Amino acid sequence: MYVHYHTVNRRVRALEGHGYIEKSGERRTKTGFAARLYQLTARAYLVMLLNRTNLDDFVEKSSDANIVCALATFAQTEF
Repeated sequence: MYVHYHTVNRRVRALEGHGYIEKSGERRTKTGFAARLYQLTARAYLVMLLNRTNLDDFVEKSSDANIVCALATFAQTEF
């Protein structure tokens, strides 16, 4: 499968703009150009974790302390 460079570049910029990846450095390519290196942000790791989490199981199996912590975190967030 072939993906055009401009398509990948547009998606990388979108991920960076939404805060899912961030620049972590640069590397020289064989042709001598500087290529950006990226890493996932805490936001991306949270999205992956939430995607795997069954919230019903979390509520049923979590301690009261964990539930209070989750409530406090979500209560501080303005959607």
